[in-house]
Amino acid sequence: MGLMDVLKSFKSPSGREIRILLLGLDNAGKTTILKQLSSEDIQQVTPTKGFNVKTVAAMGDIRLNVWDIGGQRTIRPYWSNYYDNIDTLIFVIDSNDKKRFDEMCIELGELLDEDKLRRVPVLIFANKQDLPTSASSEEISRKLNLDLLRDRTWHIQACSALQNEGINDGIAWTLISSHPISIDTYKKEVENAVELLYSADHFHYFFTDRDGTLKSYSCSYPSSIQPAYSGVIQAQFARRCAQTCVILTTAPLMHIGVLDAYTRISHLLEEAEFRQFTWAGSGLQKHYGHLTIAFQDVYRSITEAQGKRLYEEVEKIIKDVDPQGTRLQLASTEFDIKVYMKTETDGRVFDKGDGLRMLCEKMHCDLTEGNVLVCGDSATDIPMLKECLIRNPKGVYTIWVTVNDQLKEEVRALCASYSNSNVAFVSCPEVLLGAMAQATIREITITRTRKMSRNVV
Repeated sequence: MGLMDVLKSFKSPSGREIRILLLGLDNAGKTTILKQLSSEDIQQVTPTKGFNVKTVAAMGDIRLNVWDIGGQRTIRPYWSNYYDNIDTLIFVIDSNDKKRFDEMCIELGELLDEDKLRRVPVLIFANKQDLPTSASSEEISRKLNLDLLRDRTWHIQACSALQNEGINDGIAWTLISSHPISIDTYKKEVENAVELLYSADHFHYFFTDRDGTLKSYSCSYPSSIQPAYSGVIQAQFARRCAQTCVILTTAPLMHIGVLDAYTRISHLLEEAEFRQFTWAGSGLQKHYGHLTIAFQDVYRSITEAQGKRLYEEVEKIIKDVDPQGTRLQLASTEFDIKVYMKTETDGRVFDKGDGLRMLCEKMHCDLTEGNVLVCGDSATDIPMLKECLIRNPKGVYTIWVTVNDQLKEEVRALCASYSNSNVAFVSCPEVLLGAMAQATIREITITRTRKMSRNVV
């Protein structure tokens, strides 16, 4: 059975792309494993002098990009050229080459110390288990001190590349690790979200947040392709399943004070102590009416003390820019520090509920007509949901991208106060996008009315 058969059991309508780096010493069996993954002939395998790349997909769903880099000592200094944006690191070990275990341990240790590979899940293939004198995976695990790894998930898999045994089990583990909880949870969450979308059948309005909801926080990196397939899925969903679609991501306010704060905070993040926060989550973002500064990511790689230090320094900047507290307001969510602008009339923070009301007034949107889909991922999206429930309590359907139990309860309670139970929760944007993609491939039963426009704002 090849990798195609494994991937079919992990069907993912989100088009998830997983980038895998395949490393190990020379003669460990990396190229043979790569050929087994792509169901190629393994009779003629020669040492890899540079690198091999294989892209394997199952029915257009999950796509694995596997980079096989040569393991000769002269090539190893070039391994670092391939560390960017890796989802999983696979390290292959020749279990029968016991004389080189110390060398393997040193090379693996150096890989795990690389900043670009921090918290990347590691799969270790204990290869050549078909040989009678090979060390067991348990023995290798002790030799490599794998039990001491605390900053990432890891798995050691006994395998035989020649006999194609254990390879599929190892790859299955990499797929499970690509979801923040598990592949079974991924499947269940997609199923629940799709069921919610199907029950509505068609939406007159679709209001959604962007960052963290439709787009992963890691997509602030230029090399990420997630925004590309996210955009395609959003466009198809807007065309097939909704009529008026709005990405409501900022408040329509601007003032010199928030620009002053942005400049000061950007300088703060250039300092060595705080430079890591430019890489966490979405980093520093300047929206039209507010700022967000990420102080944590979904992998919890920032310590509580470090996040507290950043908050204290940002708080000092805000007090210096707005000593009277009349124009700026500081708040925080699970992952971000937020700097909001206050309205000039009553000093209240302009939220997404205000933005939605203004949008309805300007575009003459009647939310009492048909079904309304609302998607979000943080407490700042709740006013948007509330405004829709006020106008159409029975016709609102909502999907939230969160693992925060407190936020889930707040969303449930708000919907319940309007006798609404059309709620689903998912763990990551890929699940929501997967459900949206699935919703676009079935026929809807409602006919779109001519008077409604299909605008994507």
